[in-house]
Amino acid sequence: MDKQTFVTRSGSGLQLEGKTFRFAGPNIYWLGLDENVGGVDWPTEFRVANALDTALEMGATVVRAHTLAASQGCSKAIMPELGEYNEEAFRKVDFAITEAGLRGLRLVVPFVCNWSYYHGGRETFTKWRGLDDRDAFYTNSDVIADYKAYIAMIVNRVNSFTGIAYKDDPAIMAWELGNELNDAPAAWVADIADYIKSLDGNHLVAHGKQFQLDRDKLAIDSLDILDVHYYPANAAELIKDAEAVAAAGKVYMAGEFGWPQCDLAAFLTAAEEHAAVSGTLFWSLFPHHDTCGYVQHFDGFSVHYPGNGVNEDAAVRFAQLRAHAFAMSGKAVTEHSVPEAPVIAEHNGAIAIRGVVGAAFYTVEKSTVSPEGPWHVLADKRPADHDMPWTDATRAHTVTTWYRVKAHNLSGQAGPYSAALESAAFTPQR
Repeated sequence: MDKQTFVTRSGSGLQLEGKTFRFAGPNIYWLGLDENVGGVDWPTEFRVANALDTALEMGATVVRAHTLAASQGCSKAIMPELGEYNEEAFRKVDFAITEAGLRGLRLVVPFVCNWSYYHGGRETFTKWRGLDDRDAFYTNSDVIADYKAYIAMIVNRVNSFTGIAYKDDPAIMAWELGNELNDAPAAWVADIADYIKSLDGNHLVAHGKQFQLDRDKLAIDSLDILDVHYYPANAAELIKDAEAVAAAGKVYMAGEFGWPQCDLAAFLTAAEEHAAVSGTLFWSLFPHHDTCGYVQHFDGFSVHYPGNGVNEDAAVRFAQLRAHAFAMSGKAVTEHSVPEAPVIAEHNGAIAIRGVVGAAFYTVEKSTVSPEGPWHVLADKRPADHDMPWTDATRAHTVTTWYRVKAHNLSGQAGPYSAALESAAFTPQR
Protein backbone atom coordinates (compact mmCIF):
# COMPACT_ATOMS: atom_id res chain seq x y z
CA MET A 1 0.00 0.00 0.00
CA ASP A 2 1.23 3.51 -0.74
CA LYS A 3 0.00 6.88 0.40
CA GLN A 4 -2.45 7.12 -2.49
CA THR A 5 -4.56 4.29 -1.10
CA PHE A 6 -5.90 5.81 2.12
CA VAL A 7 -9.62 5.35 2.64
CA THR A 8 -11.16 8.83 2.64
CA ARG A 9 -14.56 10.35 3.38
CA SER A 10 -16.77 12.11 0.88
CA GLY A 11 -19.81 13.38 2.74
CA SER A 12 -21.63 10.38 4.19
CA GLY A 13 -19.67 7.81 2.19
CA LEU A 14 -16.20 6.37 1.99
CA GLN A 15 -13.94 6.34 -1.03
CA LEU A 16 -10.86 4.42 -2.08
CA GLU A 17 -8.94 5.55 -5.15
CA GLY A 18 -11.91 7.64 -6.27
CA LYS A 19 -14.46 4.85 -5.97
CA THR A 20 -17.14 4.16 -3.37
CA PHE A 21 -15.79 1.94 -0.61
CA ARG A 22 -18.17 -0.25 1.36
CA PHE A 23 -16.99 -3.09 3.56
CA ALA A 24 -17.71 -5.97 5.87
CA GLY A 25 -15.52 -8.09 8.09
CA PRO A 26 -14.88 -9.29 11.62
CA ASN A 27 -13.82 -7.91 14.94
CA ILE A 28 -10.55 -9.59 15.91
CA TYR A 29 -10.14 -7.76 19.19
CA TRP A 30 -7.16 -9.79 20.47
CA LEU A 31 -4.69 -9.17 17.61
CA GLY A 32 -2.34 -7.14 19.82
CA LEU A 33 -2.94 -8.78 23.21
CA ASP A 34 -4.77 -12.05 23.85
CA GLU A 35 -6.64 -13.46 26.83
CA ASN A 36 -7.73 -16.82 25.47
CA VAL A 37 -4.67 -19.09 25.47
CA GLY A 38 -2.96 -19.58 28.82
CA GLY A 39 -3.74 -16.19 30.33
CA VAL A 40 -2.97 -12.68 29.13
CA ASP A 41 -0.20 -12.85 26.55
CA TRP A 42 0.68 -11.78 23.05
CA PRO A 43 -0.85 -13.95 20.33
CA THR A 44 1.57 -16.04 18.31
CA GLU A 45 2.41 -15.06 14.75
CA PHE A 46 0.60 -18.21 13.60
CA ARG A 47 -2.67 -17.19 15.27
CA VAL A 48 -2.47 -13.64 13.92
CA ALA A 49 -1.80 -14.83 10.37
CA ASN A 50 -4.40 -17.59 10.60
CA ALA A 51 -7.09 -15.15 11.73
CA LEU A 52 -6.28 -12.59 9.03
CA ASP A 53 -6.20 -15.27 6.35
CA THR A 54 -9.54 -16.59 7.60
CA ALA A 55 -10.96 -13.07 7.41
CA LEU A 56 -9.87 -12.92 3.77
CA GLU A 57 -11.43 -16.32 3.12
CA MET A 58 -14.67 -14.87 4.50
CA GLY A 59 -14.47 -11.96 2.04
CA ALA A 60 -13.44 -9.33 4.58
CA THR A 61 -11.89 -6.03 3.57
CA VAL A 62 -11.84 -4.38 7.02
CA VAL A 63 -11.02 -5.69 10.49
CA ARG A 64 -11.68 -3.94 13.79
CA ALA A 65 -9.05 -4.72 16.41
CA HIS A 66 -9.18 -3.21 19.91
CA THR A 67 -5.83 -4.29 21.28
CA LEU A 68 -3.77 -2.77 18.48
CA ALA A 69 -4.07 0.39 20.59
CA ALA A 70 -6.43 -0.24 23.53
CA SER A 71 -3.69 -1.82 25.64
CA GLN A 72 -3.05 -0.41 29.10
CA GLY A 73 -2.36 -1.46 32.66
CA CYS A 74 -0.82 -4.96 32.54
CA SER A 75 2.73 -6.21 32.05
CA LYS A 76 2.14 -7.23 28.41
CA ALA A 77 0.28 -4.03 27.48
CA ILE A 78 1.60 -1.23 25.30
CA MET A 79 1.50 1.01 28.39
CA PRO A 80 1.92 -1.14 31.53
CA GLU A 81 2.15 1.90 33.79
CA LEU A 82 1.42 5.56 33.23
CA GLY A 83 4.06 6.99 30.91
CA GLU A 84 5.86 3.64 30.51
CA TYR A 85 5.85 2.03 27.07
CA ASN A 86 6.57 -1.60 26.26
CA GLU A 87 8.67 -1.98 23.11
CA GLU A 88 8.03 -5.72 22.84
CA ALA A 89 4.28 -5.14 22.98
CA PHE A 90 4.60 -2.50 20.30
CA ARG A 91 6.51 -4.95 18.09
CA LYS A 92 3.63 -7.42 18.36
CA VAL A 93 1.28 -4.68 17.19
CA ASP A 94 3.73 -3.76 14.42
CA PHE A 95 3.58 -7.35 13.20
CA ALA A 96 -0.23 -7.48 13.11
CA ILE A 97 -0.52 -4.15 11.27
CA THR A 98 2.14 -5.23 8.79
CA GLU A 99 0.39 -8.54 8.13
CA ALA A 100 -2.96 -6.81 7.63
CA GLY A 101 -1.39 -4.41 5.16
CA LEU A 102 0.26 -7.21 3.21
CA ARG A 103 -3.18 -8.78 2.75
CA GLY A 104 -4.84 -5.54 1.68
CA LEU A 105 -6.98 -5.46 4.82
CA ARG A 106 -7.92 -2.13 6.44
CA LEU A 107 -8.03 -1.66 10.20
CA VAL A 108 -10.33 0.19 12.59
CA VAL A 109 -8.37 0.76 15.81
CA PRO A 110 -9.88 2.02 19.10
CA PHE A 111 -7.52 3.77 21.52
CA VAL A 112 -9.25 2.67 24.74
CA CYS A 113 -12.15 0.58 25.98
CA ASN A 114 -15.11 1.81 28.00
CA TRP A 115 -15.00 -1.40 30.01
CA SER A 116 -12.32 -2.63 32.41
CA TYR A 117 -11.11 -5.74 30.65
CA TYR A 118 -7.77 -7.54 30.60
CA HIS A 119 -6.41 -4.95 28.15
CA GLY A 120 -7.34 -2.04 30.40
CA GLY A 121 -9.94 0.65 29.93
CA ARG A 122 -10.70 4.25 30.72
CA GLU A 123 -10.81 3.32 34.40
CA THR A 124 -7.13 2.37 34.11
CA PHE A 125 -6.32 6.01 33.34
CA THR A 126 -8.35 7.39 36.25
CA LYS A 127 -6.85 4.91 38.73
CA TRP A 128 -3.36 5.92 37.66
CA ARG A 129 -4.26 9.39 38.93
CA GLY A 130 -5.77 8.05 42.15
CA LEU A 131 -9.33 8.87 41.13
CA ASP A 132 -12.28 6.66 42.12
CA ASP A 133 -14.70 8.20 39.63
CA ARG A 134 -14.20 6.54 36.23
CA ASP A 135 -16.09 9.40 34.58
CA ALA A 136 -13.17 11.65 35.51
CA PHE A 137 -11.67 10.23 32.33
CA TYR A 138 -13.72 12.88 30.53
CA THR A 139 -13.26 15.81 32.92
CA ASN A 140 -9.96 15.64 34.81
CA SER A 141 -7.32 17.73 33.05
CA ASP A 142 -4.45 15.44 34.06
CA VAL A 143 -6.24 12.34 32.80
CA ILE A 144 -7.14 14.05 29.54
CA ALA A 145 -3.50 15.07 29.11
CA ASP A 146 -2.40 11.50 29.85
CA TYR A 147 -4.81 10.14 27.25
CA LYS A 148 -3.66 12.62 24.63
CA ALA A 149 -0.04 11.69 25.32
CA TYR A 150 -0.95 8.04 24.87
CA ILE A 151 -2.71 8.77 21.58
CA ALA A 152 0.32 10.73 20.36
CA MET A 153 2.61 7.81 21.22
CA ILE A 154 0.43 5.42 19.22
CA VAL A 155 -0.11 7.66 16.21
CA ASN A 156 3.57 8.60 15.93
CA ARG A 157 4.85 5.06 16.40
CA VAL A 158 7.16 3.94 13.57
CA ASN A 159 6.51 0.32 12.62
CA SER A 160 9.65 -1.72 13.29
CA PHE A 161 8.91 -4.02 10.32
CA THR A 162 8.01 -1.46 7.66
CA GLY A 163 9.63 1.77 8.84
CA ILE A 164 6.28 3.53 8.33
CA ALA A 165 4.73 5.64 11.07
CA TYR A 166 1.25 4.50 12.01
CA LYS A 167 -0.08 7.94 11.03
CA ASP A 168 1.28 7.36 7.52
CA ASP A 169 0.11 3.77 7.11
CA PRO A 170 -2.91 3.28 4.81
CA ALA A 171 -3.52 -0.17 6.31
CA ILE A 172 -5.19 1.76 9.14
CA MET A 173 -8.56 3.00 7.92
CA ALA A 174 -9.72 4.81 11.04
CA TRP A 175 -8.81 5.60 14.61
CA GLU A 176 -11.67 5.16 17.03
CA LEU A 177 -11.79 7.39 20.10
CA GLY A 178 -12.69 4.34 22.14
CA ASN A 179 -14.79 1.21 22.21
CA GLU A 180 -18.35 1.85 23.37
CA LEU A 181 -17.68 5.18 25.08
CA ASN A 182 -21.36 5.39 25.97
CA ASP A 183 -21.21 8.39 28.30
CA ALA A 184 -18.66 10.52 26.48
CA PRO A 185 -19.65 14.22 26.49
CA ALA A 186 -19.82 15.85 23.07
CA ALA A 187 -17.26 18.47 24.10
CA TRP A 188 -14.75 15.74 25.05
CA VAL A 189 -15.37 13.89 21.78
CA ALA A 190 -14.78 17.08 19.80
CA ASP A 191 -11.60 17.86 21.74
CA ILE A 192 -10.10 14.37 21.28
CA ALA A 193 -11.15 14.13 17.63
CA ASP A 194 -9.61 17.55 16.96
CA TYR A 195 -6.43 16.41 18.68
CA ILE A 196 -6.15 13.25 16.60
CA LYS A 197 -6.66 15.25 13.42
CA SER A 198 -3.92 17.67 14.51
CA LEU A 199 -1.49 14.74 14.71
CA ASP A 200 -2.68 12.73 11.74
CA GLY A 201 -4.17 14.23 8.60
CA ASN A 202 -4.37 10.90 6.78
CA HIS A 203 -6.81 8.84 8.79
CA LEU A 204 -10.49 8.95 9.56
CA VAL A 205 -11.75 9.38 13.12
CA ALA A 206 -14.66 7.34 14.49
CA HIS A 207 -16.75 7.45 17.66
CA GLY A 208 -18.10 4.15 18.97
CA LYS A 209 -21.37 3.66 20.84
CA GLN A 210 -23.16 0.63 22.24
CA PHE A 211 -26.84 -0.01 21.41
CA GLN A 212 -27.93 3.43 20.23
CA LEU A 213 -26.73 6.34 18.15
CA ASP A 214 -25.14 9.33 19.88
CA ARG A 215 -27.02 12.06 18.04
CA ASP A 216 -25.25 14.85 19.93
CA LYS A 217 -22.03 13.85 18.13
CA LEU A 218 -23.40 14.29 14.60
CA ALA A 219 -22.37 17.95 14.32
CA ILE A 220 -18.72 17.48 15.37
CA ASP A 221 -16.66 18.57 12.35
CA SER A 222 -13.58 16.46 13.11
CA LEU A 223 -15.62 13.27 13.50
CA ASP A 224 -15.91 11.22 10.31
CA ILE A 225 -17.61 7.98 11.36
CA LEU A 226 -20.37 7.09 13.81
CA ASP A 227 -20.19 3.46 14.96
CA VAL A 228 -23.19 1.74 16.59
CA HIS A 229 -23.27 -1.81 18.04
CA TYR A 230 -26.23 -4.21 17.96
CA TYR A 231 -26.87 -7.18 20.25
CA PRO A 232 -28.71 -8.87 18.65
CA ALA A 233 -28.50 -7.65 15.07
CA ASN A 234 -31.64 -5.67 14.23
CA ALA A 235 -32.41 -4.49 10.69
CA ALA A 236 -34.86 -1.75 11.68
CA GLU A 237 -32.41 -0.19 14.14
CA LEU A 238 -29.62 -0.39 11.56
CA ILE A 239 -31.63 1.47 8.93
CA LYS A 240 -32.85 4.14 11.37
CA ASP A 241 -29.35 4.89 12.65
CA ALA A 242 -27.70 4.81 9.24
CA GLU A 243 -30.21 7.24 7.76
CA ALA A 244 -29.76 9.65 10.68
CA VAL A 245 -25.98 9.61 10.31
CA ALA A 246 -26.14 10.04 6.54
CA ALA A 247 -28.54 12.98 6.91
CA ALA A 248 -25.91 14.68 9.06
CA GLY A 249 -23.26 14.13 6.38
CA LYS A 250 -21.30 11.56 8.37
CA VAL A 251 -20.28 7.98 7.64
CA TYR A 252 -22.15 5.20 9.40
CA MET A 253 -20.90 1.71 10.28
CA ALA A 254 -22.14 -1.12 12.46
CA GLY A 255 -18.86 -1.69 14.31
CA GLU A 256 -20.16 -4.75 16.18
CA PHE A 257 -23.19 -6.97 15.90
CA GLY A 258 -24.26 -10.25 17.42
CA TRP A 259 -24.94 -12.84 14.73
CA PRO A 260 -26.71 -15.67 16.69
CA GLN A 261 -30.38 -15.80 17.65
CA CYS A 262 -31.55 -13.02 15.35
CA ASP A 263 -32.88 -12.49 11.85
CA LEU A 264 -29.36 -12.24 10.49
CA ALA A 265 -30.41 -12.43 6.85
CA ALA A 266 -32.67 -9.38 7.26
CA PHE A 267 -29.92 -7.41 8.98
CA LEU A 268 -27.32 -8.20 6.32
CA THR A 269 -29.73 -7.56 3.46
CA ALA A 270 -30.69 -4.19 4.95
CA ALA A 271 -27.03 -3.22 5.13
CA GLU A 272 -26.39 -4.29 1.55
CA GLU A 273 -29.43 -2.45 0.15
CA HIS A 274 -29.01 0.85 2.03
CA ALA A 275 -26.20 2.99 0.67
CA ALA A 276 -26.09 4.89 3.98
CA VAL A 277 -24.49 1.79 5.54
CA SER A 278 -20.79 1.99 4.74
CA GLY A 279 -19.79 -1.11 6.63
CA THR A 280 -20.56 -3.89 9.09
CA LEU A 281 -18.20 -5.80 11.40
CA PHE A 282 -19.43 -8.93 13.18
CA TRP A 283 -18.35 -9.99 16.67
CA SER A 284 -16.00 -11.89 16.63
CA LEU A 285 -13.45 -14.12 14.85
CA PHE A 286 -11.10 -16.67 16.43
CA PRO A 287 -8.36 -18.68 14.73
CA HIS A 288 -7.02 -22.18 14.93
CA HIS A 289 -5.01 -22.99 18.04
CA ASP A 290 -1.25 -23.33 17.65
CA THR A 291 -1.46 -27.02 18.59
CA CYS A 292 -4.87 -28.30 17.48
CA GLY A 293 -8.51 -27.31 17.30
CA TYR A 294 -9.69 -23.71 17.55
CA VAL A 295 -8.97 -21.01 20.10
CA GLN A 296 -11.94 -21.02 22.47
CA HIS A 297 -13.81 -17.98 23.78
CA PHE A 298 -17.02 -18.26 25.73
CA ASP A 299 -19.13 -15.15 25.14
CA GLY A 300 -21.50 -16.95 22.77
CA PHE A 301 -20.44 -14.97 19.68
CA SER A 302 -17.31 -16.85 18.62
CA VAL A 303 -16.90 -17.47 14.90
CA HIS A 304 -14.78 -20.50 14.00
CA TYR A 305 -15.00 -20.44 10.22
CA PRO A 306 -16.05 -22.48 8.30
CA GLY A 307 -17.67 -24.19 11.29
CA ASN A 308 -17.00 -26.93 13.77
CA GLY A 309 -19.17 -29.64 12.23
CA VAL A 310 -21.50 -29.58 15.24
CA ASN A 311 -23.65 -26.43 15.07
CA GLU A 312 -25.44 -26.44 11.72
CA ASP A 313 -27.19 -23.14 12.41
CA ALA A 314 -23.85 -21.46 13.02
CA ALA A 315 -22.43 -22.85 9.79
CA VAL A 316 -25.39 -21.41 7.86
CA ARG A 317 -24.89 -18.03 9.49
CA PHE A 318 -21.16 -18.08 8.78
CA ALA A 319 -21.97 -18.66 5.10
CA GLN A 320 -24.34 -15.67 5.24
CA LEU A 321 -21.59 -13.50 6.74
CA ARG A 322 -19.23 -14.54 3.95
CA ALA A 323 -21.73 -13.81 1.16
CA HIS A 324 -22.50 -10.46 2.79
CA ALA A 325 -18.85 -9.41 2.84
CA PHE A 326 -18.55 -9.96 -0.91
CA ALA A 327 -21.85 -8.16 -1.51
CA MET A 328 -20.73 -5.11 0.47
CA SER A 329 -17.57 -4.95 -1.65
CA GLY A 330 -19.58 -5.28 -4.85
CA LYS A 331 -17.85 -8.53 -5.78
CA ALA A 332 -19.05 -11.97 -6.73
CA VAL A 333 -18.59 -14.63 -4.09
CA THR A 334 -15.41 -16.56 -4.82
CA GLU A 335 -14.98 -20.31 -4.72
CA HIS A 336 -13.71 -21.73 -1.46
CA SER A 337 -9.92 -21.84 -1.44
CA VAL A 338 -8.19 -25.21 -1.39
CA PRO A 339 -6.68 -25.74 2.08
CA GLU A 340 -2.95 -25.97 2.60
CA ALA A 341 -1.32 -29.04 4.10
CA PRO A 342 -2.01 -29.26 7.85
CA VAL A 343 0.69 -29.82 10.44
CA ILE A 344 0.30 -33.10 12.34
CA ALA A 345 2.06 -33.95 15.59
CA GLU A 346 1.82 -36.35 18.49
CA HIS A 347 0.38 -34.85 21.65
CA ASN A 348 0.27 -36.98 24.81
CA GLY A 349 -0.06 -40.12 22.71
CA ALA A 350 -2.84 -38.70 20.56
CA ILE A 351 -2.95 -37.10 17.10
CA ALA A 352 -2.88 -33.30 17.08
CA ILE A 353 -3.72 -31.47 13.85
CA ARG A 354 -2.94 -27.78 13.59
CA GLY A 355 -5.81 -26.51 11.50
CA VAL A 356 -5.58 -24.65 8.22
CA VAL A 357 -7.67 -21.85 6.76
CA GLY A 358 -10.89 -22.93 5.09
CA ALA A 359 -10.74 -26.53 6.32
CA ALA A 360 -14.19 -27.94 6.96
CA PHE A 361 -13.10 -31.60 7.15
CA TYR A 362 -9.95 -33.61 7.72
CA THR A 363 -9.07 -37.05 6.44
CA VAL A 364 -6.57 -38.96 8.58
CA GLU A 365 -4.72 -41.99 7.24
CA LYS A 366 -2.26 -44.37 8.83
CA SER A 367 0.34 -46.91 7.80
CA THR A 368 2.05 -49.61 9.83
CA VAL A 369 4.55 -50.35 7.04
CA SER A 370 6.46 -47.18 6.16
CA PRO A 371 6.10 -43.38 5.76
CA GLU A 372 5.37 -44.05 2.08
CA GLY A 373 2.45 -46.36 2.85
CA PRO A 374 0.39 -48.26 2.00
CA TRP A 375 -2.16 -46.01 3.73
CA HIS A 376 -5.47 -46.89 5.34
CA VAL A 377 -8.16 -44.34 6.16
CA LEU A 378 -8.59 -43.78 9.88
CA ALA A 379 -11.07 -40.88 9.67
CA ASP A 380 -12.73 -39.95 6.38
CA LYS A 381 -13.66 -36.25 6.07
CA ARG A 382 -14.11 -35.85 9.79
CA PRO A 383 -15.67 -32.44 10.59
CA ALA A 384 -13.24 -29.83 11.86
CA ASP A 385 -14.74 -29.94 15.33
CA HIS A 386 -13.30 -29.08 18.75
CA ASP A 387 -12.68 -32.70 19.77
CA MET A 388 -8.91 -32.45 19.56
CA PRO A 389 -6.47 -34.07 19.78
CA TRP A 390 -7.82 -37.29 18.30
CA THR A 391 -7.07 -40.73 19.63
CA ASP A 392 -6.53 -43.70 17.33
CA ALA A 393 -8.56 -46.39 19.10
CA THR A 394 -7.18 -49.02 16.70
CA ARG A 395 -3.54 -48.27 17.48
CA ALA A 396 -1.29 -51.17 18.44
CA HIS A 397 1.42 -49.44 20.44
CA THR A 398 3.89 -52.26 19.92
CA VAL A 399 3.99 -51.39 16.21
CA THR A 400 5.52 -48.25 14.74
CA THR A 401 2.74 -46.33 13.03
CA TRP A 402 2.79 -43.40 10.59
CA TYR A 403 -0.02 -40.88 10.18
CA ARG A 404 -0.80 -38.26 7.57
CA VAL A 405 -3.70 -35.85 7.13
CA LYS A 406 -5.27 -33.68 4.45
CA ALA A 407 -7.90 -30.98 4.73
CA HIS A 408 -11.04 -30.48 2.63
CA ASN A 409 -12.89 -27.21 2.05
CA LEU A 410 -16.66 -26.78 2.21
CA SER A 411 -16.93 -27.88 -1.41
CA GLY A 412 -15.13 -31.13 -0.59
CA GLN A 413 -11.90 -30.25 -2.39
CA ALA A 414 -8.86 -31.68 -0.66
CA GLY A 415 -5.51 -30.01 -0.28
CA PRO A 416 -2.12 -31.73 -0.06
CA TYR A 417 -1.20 -34.24 2.61
CA SER A 418 0.82 -33.30 5.63
CA ALA A 419 4.26 -34.75 6.15
CA ALA A 420 4.06 -38.23 7.65
CA LEU A 421 4.16 -38.40 11.44
CA GLU A 422 6.05 -41.33 12.92
CA SER A 423 4.71 -42.68 16.18
CA ALA A 424 7.28 -45.09 17.53
CA ALA A 425 6.44 -48.48 18.95
CA PHE A 426 6.92 -49.06 22.65
CA THR A 427 6.51 -51.96 25.05
CA PRO A 428 4.13 -51.16 27.89
CA GLN A 429 5.66 -51.55 31.34
CA ARG A 430 4.22 -54.28 33.51
